[in-house]
Amino acid sequence: MIGLLSGSALRRRLLSGGAWAAGGKVGASVLGLVTNFALLHLLTPPEYVVYGLAFTIITVGVVIGSMGLPKTVVQFVAENMALNQSGRARRAISLVLGLGVFGALGASLAYFLVADIVGNLLNSPALVALTGLMAGWIAISVVQEITAETFRGFHDIRLATLLGGLATGGKSGGLIMRVLLLGGLVWLWLTSEDGKTDLRAVMLVSVGAGVASGLLAGWLLYGKMSSLSTQGTVENPMSAKDVLRDAFPFVIISLTSFVLLSASDLWILTAVLPTKAEVAPYLAATKLVTFIAMPLLIANLVLPPIIAEMYARGQTNRLERTVRSFSTLAGVPSLLLLLSFMFLGGPLLVFFSGEALYRSGWAVLVILSLGKLVAVWSGSCGAVLQFTGHQISMLRVSLLTGLFFVVGALLVVYLLPREYIPEGVAAMTAVTAVVQNVRMVLVARRKTGMWTQVMFSLSPFRKVLSR
Repeated sequence: MIGLLSGSALRRRLLSGGAWAAGGKVGASVLGLVTNFALLHLLTPPEYVVYGLAFTIITVGVVIGSMGLPKTVVQFVAENMALNQSGRARRAISLVLGLGVFGALGASLAYFLVADIVGNLLNSPALVALTGLMAGWIAISVVQEITAETFRGFHDIRLATLLGGLATGGKSGGLIMRVLLLGGLVWLWLTSEDGKTDLRAVMLVSVGAGVASGLLAGWLLYGKMSSLSTQGTVENPMSAKDVLRDAFPFVIISLTSFVLLSASDLWILTAVLPTKAEVAPYLAATKLVTFIAMPLLIANLVLPPIIAEMYARGQTNRLERTVRSFSTLAGVPSLLLLLSFMFLGGPLLVFFSGEALYRSGWAVLVILSLGKLVAVWSGSCGAVLQFTGHQISMLRVSLLTGLFFVVGALLVVYLLPREYIPEGVAAMTAVTAVVQNVRMVLVARRKTGMWTQVMFSLSPFRKVLSR
């Protein structure tokens, strides 16, 4: 207990967890890039856009179905294990899994009921034909995300990185599922006559990879729970109401952030542009933009349980140094990636897709990357707010900036000529990211007394790793 967060212990956990998080995120990004490369060549541009739409809709279903439980289980498990209340941690996991199964079934059923409406709104009949597969993927992904994040609460970054899914809207690396999916796509390519396949076959492979990965995750978590004692259960009982009360802000934050800032741009473009081929360059650009945020995402894979524990112990000065050190480490490679996209973005998109059509996404790539860079340089402000009990404050920021984006994007669509709409929507996305992250940095400072943005002095960073 006394030495749990000592200097050497913290350093070991940061380095060990950081190594797995970094390796897993790099691996996941490389696998994701190769998978998207395969999809761009296996599917026609309109089918590629439909797959992207299906992916965003599934992710929304997962965020709703998981009900904020993945982030809640990280906090509950980390806090209770730090206080030697393993029984209470076990109770929290059981409650979260039970609620998660209920949420998974509910979200899948809900999509069955609204699939026709969604397809009509997005002018995509092909989505309706995929209803059953999409509903199944939603249910699988809910369980995958909760399971993976449970291991993160135990500081087992290794299993949290290997397990999990793709369309979860969370932090799990899902490396196992990514490998299985890529293997399935290669098999489709080898067995096809012309190097092409249909969208349904790709969806079947995706769902199959999720099922295999989910079964493995469940088996490993069962073994982990069996080793926990019941200490602390009677003295500090926990109910489903306690779990849901803490989880509710998380689901609203995640849903708002993803729908308004990660999915609505694609939905708006699909609804207003006459052909799916016009949306394809924008979608391809968004896949490359994820590499800008990758360094910060790596940091956010390691920091949540550490933030929860150190803040609970009142170690705010040391926590601030730790968070800002990670922000600085993340900021440098993100800047280098932005510069490479500015000079080589067009050729990269053509190489990535194999078609000259996608070169037109260069401006979108640069604009979105600028917004992501500001988000990275703002640091882990969102994680600090979420894991120090200030979820409601983050929720307010997310709602206001999300509404700002929707109104601005609709004005862009109304005022700009059709050929400039993708660039206009990208600019609105970038501006919203800047406003949101700057505001969250200020709110985190006011609520916790800690700054989270990059620092231009290396002395605090050296102090964190030397103790």
